[in-house]
Amino acid sequence: MRTADYRQVNITGGFWKALQDKVATVSLYNVYEQFKETGRFDAVKCIRNDERKPHIFWDSDVAKWLESAAYVLAKRKDERLTALVKEAVADICANQLPCGYFNSYFQVYEPENIFKKRTEHELYCAGHLIEAAVALYEAGVDEALYRAMLRYADYIYERFYEKKDAGFYTCGHPEIELALVRLADCSGEKKYLTLAVYFLEERGKHGEETYDFTYPVYHLDRCPVREMREAEGHAVRALYLYIAVADAAQRLQDAQLAETARRLFADIVNKKMYVTGGVGSSFHGETFTFPYDLPNIFAYGETCAGIALALFCDRLAKLEPRAEYHAVFERVLYNNVLAGMSADGKGFFYVNPLEMHAALYDYNEGLRTKLYCPLPERVEVFDCSCCPPNLTRFLSEIGNYLYGEEDGTVYVEQYVTSEAELCGVKLCVQSDMPYAGAVRIRTAGSGALKLRVPAWSGGIAMKVNGQAAKADVAEGYIGLAVSGDTEIELTFAMQPRFVYANKSVWYDAGRKAVEYGPFVLCAESCDNGADLSAVRIPSLDGAKQTEGSFFTLEVPAQRLQTENGLYAYAPPVPQPFLLKLIPYFCWANRGKGDMQVWWL
Repeated sequence: MRTADYRQVNITGGFWKALQDKVATVSLYNVYEQFKETGRFDAVKCIRNDERKPHIFWDSDVAKWLESAAYVLAKRKDERLTALVKEAVADICANQLPCGYFNSYFQVYEPENIFKKRTEHELYCAGHLIEAAVALYEAGVDEALYRAMLRYADYIYERFYEKKDAGFYTCGHPEIELALVRLADCSGEKKYLTLAVYFLEERGKHGEETYDFTYPVYHLDRCPVREMREAEGHAVRALYLYIAVADAAQRLQDAQLAETARRLFADIVNKKMYVTGGVGSSFHGETFTFPYDLPNIFAYGETCAGIALALFCDRLAKLEPRAEYHAVFERVLYNNVLAGMSADGKGFFYVNPLEMHAALYDYNEGLRTKLYCPLPERVEVFDCSCCPPNLTRFLSEIGNYLYGEEDGTVYVEQYVTSEAELCGVKLCVQSDMPYAGAVRIRTAGSGALKLRVPAWSGGIAMKVNGQAAKADVAEGYIGLAVSGDTEIELTFAMQPRFVYANKSVWYDAGRKAVEYGPFVLCAESCDNGADLSAVRIPSLDGAKQTEGSFFTLEVPAQRLQTENGLYAYAPPVPQPFLLKLIPYFCWANRGKGDMQVWWL
């Protein structure tokens, strides 16, 4: 399936227009200021400063910011933003080595070790610079970085594929692979796809360098790619690799690689994914661990890993249009991914726990040797600040993930207020999602449509040109033909529902979470008081929307009261009260406190 490019899609209103406006006017500039203050933009000037030595992956932070700016500038004029982009690009191009190499750390501080240290993110940074260059070029914002990165990609091809004289075979942190596929698509130069596939095929065959604190699984080297059976290792690295596997499968029509991608997806969503769509459950190595290991308060669920899972879903949908892929995309998008940014657009989460106890965090802060404990509030920058620019670029290009076309049929995958034209059919979508299930689609032209039924839908009502019509659903899509000017009204029934964890998820056995439409809901102590872990929700009868700082669902619940002693022989007494639930992505916007997703 070919998906519509964000440049073909205009987001015209609703939830996503407001969010993209915030990213363009607040988040992007705030990330820039934080990166400027911490030295990231100065680093690409390649001036040695031993008192402010750049980190090995700062180039990738700058690159993701540039890519974000490309998507914003493709849709709106902004002279200040354009000037900032041009300045950063000029610095990179001016300091590129004659051979084409660019890395602000290695060429300044360790030129003798260029392409000798596998673990140190050289090719990872190169991949993000390539992605930024393609985005700026395709958006019509800048061509200089694109030309520079073609030279860099040629140099990587020469060293790794032709001469094979680098100190390693494959990148410790995958990213270059998917970036090379993207460069091949843009340039039409097949050698970049050849190099991407070479990096995939060489992985797991050479016993390469890894970190002292971990083992080959971390770097995805336990076996060749085609033999991979389960998701393991560093979650972001793994998913970036899996994206490239799916990309290569599609470009080469390689059935074995396609089956590998499907197998890895199934392992993730059936055994290793949080109800919020978060993945990578362990702080130690930011890794996938083993089936059903999904702790709540010590959950990792890195924002970048959530974005990577969404991108993997998109690539799988390009291999074959299955509603399941976009159902998972929707889950991770509206929960784990959106939770990564604060309501004001300035703060970010690196990790996304499903439970928070402020007292535990405060205690941990007082320890000389700290335990791993997620932050209770978002911050504006991290030492490792990969997530903020990853969010700004992903949210700014969300138009890439709404529509597709295959064999003359237009697929509507995500219901976002927007306009697009595919297969000769003009579409104008008005959507109340994610807060309500009403959608109106106006079309002009003739063709076939497939409209995805959200996995959470409790029923469908449909009208075509004002007349009630039967929604013929097959494999998760409503199929219908349109001719001339047509108006389709859809109402997907949206009501709260319980979701139960598999019995093997021992943290949540016997508990349930509450979903409403695409949202997983949570409760905070600022609305409900203390002792959230003692709350029981007998049923969802009587649940109703109410006023609050965010979308709020009020649910009849019980708080289990016990005697004052530490232990007692009398059973707890249920005390009725109204529990206020909000979307998970909204938590931690009103000060530090407790939060919970799973209930008795």
